[in-house]
Amino acid sequence: MTLRVRALAFLALIAVLATACAGSPTPGGGTGASAAPAAAKVAYGGTVTFAMNSDITDMDPMQSGLFVDRHLMYAMYDSLVRVTPKGDIIPWLAEKWTVSPDGKSYTFNLKTGVKYHDGSAFDAESVKWNLDRYRLTKDSRRTGELAPVDTVTVVDPATVKVDLKTPFAPFLSQLIDRSGMMVSRKAVEAGGADFTRKAFKAGTGPFILTEAVKDDHYTFEKNPDWWGKAANGDKLPYLDKVIIKPITDGSVRLTNVLTGQVQATNAITGKDVPSVKANPDFVYQEIAGLGYNSMYPNRSKGFLFEEGRYVKAVSIALDRDEILAKGPAQGVGTVGYGPIAPSHSAFDPNFKPFAKPDIAGAKKLVADVGKGPLKFEMLVSSGDAGTLQLAQLIQSQLAKADITMDIKTLLFNEIVKLQNDHKHTGLTLINWSGRTDPDGNVYDFVYTGRPNNNSAYSNKEVDKLLDDSRTATDNAKRKDLLLKAQQIFVVDDPALIWYSYQAAQLLTAKNVQGFAVFPDQLPRFETVSLKK
Repeated sequence: MTLRVRALAFLALIAVLATACAGSPTPGGGTGASAAPAAAKVAYGGTVTFAMNSDITDMDPMQSGLFVDRHLMYAMYDSLVRVTPKGDIIPWLAEKWTVSPDGKSYTFNLKTGVKYHDGSAFDAESVKWNLDRYRLTKDSRRTGELAPVDTVTVVDPATVKVDLKTPFAPFLSQLIDRSGMMVSRKAVEAGGADFTRKAFKAGTGPFILTEAVKDDHYTFEKNPDWWGKAANGDKLPYLDKVIIKPITDGSVRLTNVLTGQVQATNAITGKDVPSVKANPDFVYQEIAGLGYNSMYPNRSKGFLFEEGRYVKAVSIALDRDEILAKGPAQGVGTVGYGPIAPSHSAFDPNFKPFAKPDIAGAKKLVADVGKGPLKFEMLVSSGDAGTLQLAQLIQSQLAKADITMDIKTLLFNEIVKLQNDHKHTGLTLINWSGRTDPDGNVYDFVYTGRPNNNSAYSNKEVDKLLDDSRTATDNAKRKDLLLKAQQIFVVDDPALIWYSYQAAQLLTAKNVQGFAVFPDQLPRFETVSLKK
């Protein structure tokens, strides 16, 4: 399944929205490989337990920075728009929208009669409060995504207008995810500092958070008042309960699925893929994803990798083909060199700057710095043997270029905090799950001062190219700008070290139905049911 990002062609998008955005969607897009046929009678009730590969850090969309956080969020929160498995942006809490001729104003017509789980009303005032909170609160992780927003105005209780400072091609795509998720103001204010870990009754989504036990499980119960309907007209959701469990070790995670303690997961180690594909008791789905696998240097002043030649030396010394084939992925995914994935229409299949390892080139770059051999520390998440195996493979590859990499294991959340604070001394082994528009894979990670720019990278030419790409109204022009920027932040003055693109996976027990796999790898539970 190939994702085509409609929002890339900004003027074309405006034309499409004028004719295609009226009416309500079928939640989830209705096109998943395991989705129940529209005419089939689907059973209500039951519980599905889902395993993710680490614990969350934050339930507040404003503060969240982790992929796993969003597993919970898509169950409990609705966003203004959503995306289908094919990449089409569809109405959600916003039933329709219109865009001004200059592309600078969006007027959203909202669903009426929708309530948050705590009983408070969802309306235009709530939308304004959420968007303003995300974009104006100090230390919000959504400021970069919503930076082009100038004002948010309540037109009437069911209509909100968003004015932009300049045309912003990726705007709708930002509202698919956390920047567009609607949260009860009452719940946020009542929760205070505890809201980040105990966001009870805070959303309008298909399931209500009822229990949160750190490092163990999160329980969601059916929202009987949810507005969504299936393609066959059934009221959603089907399930009575969803339990989401963090299980860091890939072998333990799979054992839980095989023994029936867990019914679904989106994290299957590459070595296990052939066996689960052949197992008649399970359904394995895999499509091209949006995410990438990478290593983050700390390019802050005074740190080792402030020297860009060191970053490039590590990058060109890697054997990416070997990492994909012999690392934990075991061939699942594709070799990669930058953040723009094959599923993005801005992807350039000819961009292969490090197709083969350049050992001599890496040695020369280190020698040119003139400070002796390169030695650094790589922070690796603890709890998973496959991740450690990957780090050891990278370690052995770099040794061929006389680069010494020491491996240190920490809890994933501890690594993320060090990275966010720009306090890691060497590299971190951290991945990104990907976004529908390539801007979501690029801008916040390499633009000076942005919340997700954890390598502290800064390049004025890159900043200018990315700003221009956001306002470009021609698809070809926007792609050209993104690729010019990519040449700089991958090759000429590297911000990160990218080595592969991810696949989107989903493994379910055979009696689990209606579970579609999305390129962003996130589970949508509203259409899931159990075969009786």
